[in-house]
Amino acid sequence: MTANAKQVQDKLMVLARGIKDEGITYTVPGSLKYLLYGSQPSEQATAIKMGKIGEKMIKFIIEDTADLELLRCGNQPIDEDTGKIKDLDLIWVNSITKTIYYREVKGNIELDTEKLPATIDKIMEIINKSIGPKYPDYTIDTGVFNWSVYNRKPLKKGLSQIKKCEDKGIKVEHPEELFRLLNFDWSEECYYEFWREVGEVFKK
Repeated sequence: MTANAKQVQDKLMVLARGIKDEGITYTVPGSLKYLLYGSQPSEQATAIKMGKIGEKMIKFIIEDTADLELLRCGNQPIDEDTGKIKDLDLIWVNSITKTIYYREVKGNIELDTEKLPATIDKIMEIINKSIGPKYPDYTIDTGVFNWSVYNRKPLKKGLSQIKKCEDKGIKVEHPEELFRLLNFDWSEECYYEFWREVGEVFKK
């Protein structure tokens, strides 16, 4: 069994409408946007709330795909000695190929100079202290998943951050590559069309 794009889109739209129903956050005194335009719907607040949707999108695909198993994601101890807790964004296994996949999910690939090293360090720590010891006989496939663009062709900003990740041996994927890995059919045109529909939900 393999998930199809329509099923995933329906689930994502339900989540988006749920976020909309929670109420839109408005800009408040103390920001330049408020100074210039008064109280307006905060696009930044909406984007933050939508940030976890990229994780949900891939989880829906994995859960409905034979041979793949979604492992425990979210906050959990990664070091038994120290009890250190990390948020594992997206982790799944293919038991047939004996491969563990871990993806750090980013809606925005333009990481600042402080967040980029922290992201790289987090991924390496999760591999070395959590995933590797638990699955010594498995291949570990890890990377950053940036879902705000279907592929990197239109990118002008963020390319230097991508290069820094890849120079450290951490791949940066977009939906085109990850969908191909998951054998999931969702075209570039339909992908953008769907997310524009989600955007319209928040404009109403």
